[in-house]
Amino acid sequence: MELPNLVAWFGAIVLTAVPLVNSGPYHRTADSYYNSNRFIQFGKDTQNRIYNFYQHGPNQSEKLIDNNEVWPEGTTGSSMSQDSFSYREEDDFGPSNWGALNATCEGMYQSPVNLIANRSSIVHRKRPLELQGSGNIPISMVVENEGGVAAFFPQFRKDDQPILQGGPLRGDFRFYQFHYHLGSEHTFDRKRYSTEMHLVFYNGLYGSFKAARDQANGVAVIALVFEVLKSGRIESLNKWTQFLNEVAEAGSEYSIPRHKLFSVGHVLGDIRWPYFAYEGSLTTPPCSETVQWIVASERRPLTRSELKAMRALKGRGGDWVQTARPVQALNFRRVFIY
Repeated sequence: MELPNLVAWFGAIVLTAVPLVNSGPYHRTADSYYNSNRFIQFGKDTQNRIYNFYQHGPNQSEKLIDNNEVWPEGTTGSSMSQDSFSYREEDDFGPSNWGALNATCEGMYQSPVNLIANRSSIVHRKRPLELQGSGNIPISMVVENEGGVAAFFPQFRKDDQPILQGGPLRGDFRFYQFHYHLGSEHTFDRKRYSTEMHLVFYNGLYGSFKAARDQANGVAVIALVFEVLKSGRIESLNKWTQFLNEVAEAGSEYSIPRHKLFSVGHVLGDIRWPYFAYEGSLTTPPCSETVQWIVASERRPLTRSELKAMRALKGRGGDWVQTARPVQALNFRRVFIY
């Protein structure tokens, strides 16, 4: 073959290959590249298109079902100060602009995500998930109003701190705190529920949550999703809700009396339920991508009175707001069912 013809033939192959590289719904852009794991790292414009597809794709409405609405009829929510993040898209630092507060919030391994059972991989050979010391009573516990939702911080004796291990976890994870979000952050086949609780653990290798938060394999979170009972006859099912009226004001805190302290096991219950597991991030800034998520597939019951008490907490602007981050693109991650 003559040299000019060889050049023309090779050029034709190159021109033919270009459309193959850019095929599919999300074209690679000039700033896309392969990362160290040989996954395509999309450029910012392409990443935004992925996010918008998952958020606003056809027939993917996230309207809430039945009595599990997040915004009650007639409420508008509250605004937050401009120097902090907000859950309202119309605010300067709403969810779409969290990246301006911390660039990690625009990463490829963000949480929460939409969970779909028939698109997840079933783990057949697995270690049981275990929580050692689940029945241990702390020596103290403080409840804090963190912008309209409550977080519970227990203190344990040195050898009594509950430890989570097994399942997808690599190492021993010590219990740190639990809190909830108004509106479930994870969705199930695009359905959102009234509330989601997070029980936060940190890798014991790092000594504290603050030290572990930004480290690889640093954090594990168990997520429990709550569904409101249709019957209004039952007043209370969850002991921790009785302390919410003590922290109704934004920024307030309350020390639970010693004789009313309770264990983590009382909150978590039996953990032998099936669950989704995937690698993701914290769901608030700084959005550190260091979290092993364990999302229970079974919904926990919540009474109407308890939900009302949760919504009675005042945020920075006065009234309560939905505190659920919009679901993020799964990208190249896999979700497992244990």
